[in-house]
Amino acid sequence: MAEDSDLIVNVDLLVESESRLKNIKKELENIGNRKDDMRPYWGSGKIADVMDDFVDNWEKYREKMIEGVENVGKLVTSTVDGFTGLDAELAKELRKAAKKK
Repeated sequence: MAEDSDLIVNVDLLVESESRLKNIKKELENIGNRKDDMRPYWGSGKIADVMDDFVDNWEKYREKMIEGVENVGKLVTSTVDGFTGLDAELAKELRKAAKKK
């Protein structure tokens, strides 16, 4: 972009962010709920009950995090698509204008 531009967009950073968000979402989805696997290690009584509650809460918040990461990813994708499309359109118009001269 020209040095006197009002807007500078680092598309490479956005593309990298998009990729990282997809990886984060994938990891959060793969964690799953392992409460049944871990239950024997919690012992019994109040500690086991508290751990059950913790895991149940974690599951709810994990789902919210997945949704949030997915929404941000969609916004980043839209931004990348918008700016790359706009950049291509501007380049096309500049080539047309240069041919007319």
